[in-house]
Amino acid sequence: MLKWLTSRKTSAQPRKSPGSGRSQLIRGRFDSAQTNADNRKHWAAADGLSPNAAIRPEIRRILRNRARYEVANNSYARGIVLTLANDTIGTGPRLQMLLNDPAANRQVEEAFGHWADAIGLAQKLRTLRMARTESGEGFGVFTNNPSLPTPVKLDLKLLEADQVATPPGIAPGRRFMPPFIDGIVFDAAGNPTEYHILKSHPGDTLAWAYVPMDFDRVPAASVIHYFRGDRP
Repeated sequence: MLKWLTSRKTSAQPRKSPGSGRSQLIRGRFDSAQTNADNRKHWAAADGLSPNAAIRPEIRRILRNRARYEVANNSYARGIVLTLANDTIGTGPRLQMLLNDPAANRQVEEAFGHWADAIGLAQKLRTLRMARTESGEGFGVFTNNPSLPTPVKLDLKLLEADQVATPPGIAPGRRFMPPFIDGIVFDAAGNPTEYHILKSHPGDTLAWAYVPMDFDRVPAASVIHYFRGDRP
């Protein structure tokens, strides 16, 4: 037993560096993982929360309100947002047909142009790009608009991110298949299947215009969710 303890003690000793008569213990570390008196306050808010837990609905609401306030009151921020939207969308999309019939190509392209002008497609896309910049995301819903002066009655209705939300009291597994995250229902593969869209903006000051549980279930195929994914 004494011999075994002696061998264990010997094997645990630090190895000697080449050309040196003394033992040397090498320790590796990351400076960015060290916490000291100088950086303790800086890293105090760092956490390991998941994306959904870190950017909770109430946190996103605060960030949206502050970003909108800044864009509305800071001319530099407003100019940046407008420039980004104008440079991205420009005068709007154009359709180019490449069929063998030039006359048919021209007819379809003109029809698309008339439809895009009728619904204000370019302006709506610029607004959607601005919403993504200042609110983090933008939403559009394809709807039927009988008032359009074109044969195609398809229209694009824009929504602020505030209106896409799961109303309080809707528990997973009762009326909707889980998982769902603040207005978006996902299938088992993580694909969005439907959106919960409030019929009125929650910030509307008209008391009769907003009922907390009054919302529509819109299929994902009818919704444009414009955002940038920063985390998986």
